Amino acid sequence: MSETRLLARFAAETSAASVPGYVLDAARMSLADAVAVMLAASGIGEGCAAFAEVARVSGSGPCVVIGHGFTTSAPMAAFANGAMAHAMDFEDTHDHAIAHPHAAAIAAVLAVADTLDNVSGEEVLAAIAIAGDLVCRIAGAFEVNPDNFGWHTTPWLGVFGAATAAGRLLNLNPEQMTDAWSLAMSQMGSFGELKNSPATHIRAVRDAFAAQAGVLGAMLAARGVKGYGEPLQGSAGFFAAVVRGEYVAARLIGNLGERWMGSEVSFKPWPCCRGTHAYVDAALRLASRLQIDPFHIDKIDVVINEKNRMLCEPRALKIRPDTAISAKFSIPFTTATALLRRTVSIDTFDAESLQDSTVLGLAAKVHYIVDESIPLRDVTRGSVTLHMAAGSETEHIIHARGHPLCPLTREQFREKFDDCVKHSGIGLNKKKKSEIWFALEKFKVCNDARQLTSLLQASCK
Repeated sequence: MSETRLLARFAAETSAASVPGYVLDAARMSLADAVAVMLAASGIGEGCAAFAEVARVSGSGPCVVIGHGFTTSAPMAAFANGAMAHAMDFEDTHDHAIAHPHAAAIAAVLAVADTLDNVSGEEVLAAIAIAGDLVCRIAGAFEVNPDNFGWHTTPWLGVFGAATAAGRLLNLNPEQMTDAWSLAMSQMGSFGELKNSPATHIRAVRDAFAAQAGVLGAMLAARGVKGYGEPLQGSAGFFAAVVRGEYVAARLIGNLGERWMGSEVSFKPWPCCRGTHAYVDAALRLASRLQIDPFHIDKIDVVINEKNRMLCEPRALKIRPDTAISAKFSIPFTTATALLRRTVSIDTFDAESLQDSTVLGLAAKVHYIVDESIPLRDVTRGSVTLHMAAGSETEHIIHARGHPLCPLTREQFREKFDDCVKHSGIGLNKKKKSEIWFALEKFKVCNDARQLTSLLQASCK
């Protein structure tokens, strides 16, 4: 049996009851984080309003569009919620796999859950856990950087997570799960050209397409539509196309069912690309430790690995980003903001902040140095050196804040939730926020997942 077939069997046949409790707990945290981020994006996510409007006019259905006052079909709810899942660049991430394993999967699974009777919270969390594990295993198997071949792989990876999560709730068997992956892949294309297009919204709303494709793929597979025999490992399958066959098959199934990679995610303390976080963290530590006057800084050197070069180039855009998503993918802008404002928050990326001349002036002093000894996957390892007339000061970061080895506290996690909800497209009073938070905390023992989505829908009325 191929590794693909083993993964499909595991994805389809693993019972929710056999998923370890700590893994379900981690999936619940990822769900809470995702709901918060989608609520924020419902109010201020770039490009998200258009996706919600398209979902609304596409017809009625039972599935909630988070932060909006209507329901629609499962594919279109996944489409709208998927757009919001990454728009704030605030969702969880697996640092070593370099993957966002849950954004598309959670958008998909919530949509499908709304179409079914009495799907338990435990079943939804197991679907999230298994989908997240699969995404991390696929991403972790890469031996080369897919960027080199013109791909932007995050949505490609998300489509497998979305199809897996949706497929579990639809009770697909292993063969149908393979079909669902194939059918979802057939709708997907994600190209690196977006990195050369500063004005694009695609980087922000990318998971809309993965979430919708995953739901449609699973629904079609459940109705008997056949896919590829080997969607992952075939001679012209995913790995052949995306990394030219350069992957380690053993990583796909090593410790399958024992190591749950989706439970190893980092939760972002700052709403920007995870690759910027080492530099934000270092800047905040330097500013706190030294009580530096940023105006006395002559030059700032940041040490990066090759993967994070894209967060420093092209220089003209990175020192003066003109959109929120461009600023979120800029080490110079986020580092300068952290030094000057002593925080990086949702409001950091509003239109006024992007025009802040003091931040832009300091960002122009940031210069990068590529350290080729830093492995490709160490995207949260780096350093910041401040050069001043009085001397230089350096801060090194191995694991940025939010990593499992330096996690957010429960209080910090709740503060993130509250801040996201504050920016939602709907007015949520203190009582409603508490009800949503409580529903998320108790989701593991919930008898019907629609209790959560109906609460979100009721909050929209």
